Amino acid sequence: MKLRHVAFTALPLLASLVLLPASANASTPESGSGSFTGTGDIISVTQAGGNTIVTATEVQALTGVLTGTRVASGTQTFHPDGTFTAHDTGTFTGTIDGRTGSITISGASTGTGNTGTGQIVGDHGTGGLAGLHLQGTFQPVITSATTAEGTYSIQFHFGS
Repeated sequence: MKLRHVAFTALPLLASLVLLPASANASTPESGSGSFTGTGDIISVTQAGGNTIVTATEVQALTGVLTGTRVASGTQTFHPDGTFTAHDTGTFTGTIDGRTGSITISGASTGTGNTGTGQIVGDHGTGGLAGLHLQGTFQPVITSATTAEGTYSIQFHFGS
C-alpha cells in the first residue's frame, strides 16, 4: 500500500516533467532570407538509363541572414524529359543572428530546365552555431555548367 501511495504522490511531479515543452531550452524561432552564388567542380559525369548524373563539389557564397561560405558535395541527375533532381551536404562557416561558427546544411531540389526549388535543413553546429537548427526553402538557377545562383528563406532557432 505504501508503494502505491508513493507512486501516486510522485505522479504529478512526473507528469509535469513529461508535459514540459520540448523546446524549454530553445530560443524563439526566427526567420530570414538571403541569396547565394555557387561555383562547382565536376568530379564525374556518368550516363544511366538516359539520365546524366553529375557528381561535383561546390563552393557557395551566402549573404543575408546566413553570411559566409558553404562547401558541399553532391549529385545532380538530368533526366531526358528536361527535369533534374539534386542533393548535397556541406559545411557552412560564417555568421547567423550575430553568432559565428560552422553547421552542416543538406539540400535537395527538383526543377525543369535551369530553374528549381528545394528544401534545406541544418544542424550539428559548432562554435557559436552549436545548438542551431534550421530549415527552409531555396530557389536555384543554373547559370552555366559549373555555376548557380539563387535565393533562400529559412526558419531557425538555437536549442540545447
